[in-house]
Amino acid sequence: MNIIRYGGPMSRTRRVGSPIGYSGGAQPAPPIEAFISVWATTVVDETITIPCQNFGTFNAVVDWGDSSPLETITTYNGFTHEYAAIGEHTISITGVFPNIFCSLAPDLLKIKKVLNLGTVGWTRLNSAFRGCTNLTEFTVGSTDISNVTTMQQMFFSCPGLTSLDLSAFDTSSVTDMAFMFYNCSGLTSIVGVEDFDITELNSTGDLTYFLTGGKMTTPQYDNLLINWRAQDPFNGMTPSFGASTYTGGGAAATARQDLIDIDGWSIGDGGIA
Repeated sequence: MNIIRYGGPMSRTRRVGSPIGYSGGAQPAPPIEAFISVWATTVVDETITIPCQNFGTFNAVVDWGDSSPLETITTYNGFTHEYAAIGEHTISITGVFPNIFCSLAPDLLKIKKVLNLGTVGWTRLNSAFRGCTNLTEFTVGSTDISNVTTMQQMFFSCPGLTSLDLSAFDTSSVTDMAFMFYNCSGLTSIVGVEDFDITELNSTGDLTYFLTGGKMTTPQYDNLLINWRAQDPFNGMTPSFGASTYTGGGAAATARQDLIDIDGWSIGDGGIA
């Protein structure tokens, strides 16, 4: 028998058997709209708590990945589960799950992978994976983040990430990207960052320390400079792009200089490739 402990102010423990309709063998594959992540336990009967902000409405269905029954959770602080077995656990969340907030959370080192960001009603991704130093894989997969308003510090201090594919990111509602990739020292490629919509950024600090420690490829950074300049961005911003280098003497170099001369940006990067 498994033991589940529920979080929240009225925490309780109960024993459960197999989920309804489950007859042994492999569990059904999670739906494509699910937020799917992998977390690890290292001792018997260890708990995992998925941290969230007290912001927005929660009405989520959680498959904890250990053959326990699906659990419906409607409070931001109710995502706690105890695992009898040691190892990695694939957690699948469907329904309404508007944010995750790993910053300073006790269990932030337990998350290993994000396999699908999912369409779960995301509205905030600030500090979503901040300090998750054991996070080595992040796959956007199927998602809708068009209602997300902030990505500040989203991947702050995630040195285990070496590449990201954010081509599915809809940043049209995002008003803050400061520190988004701060101290992501392992990054060498960020696919899709060049296509970010930055039209809603409306403060000089919204790109501060955007990327430090890591870098984009030169083609990615070239396209970022060209595409972001074409959006007539907010004046006076101070983005850093880590060790990213750009192609000299071409469209990227011109766009970069226009961002400085026309838009009043102060840019930190790795210089000419």
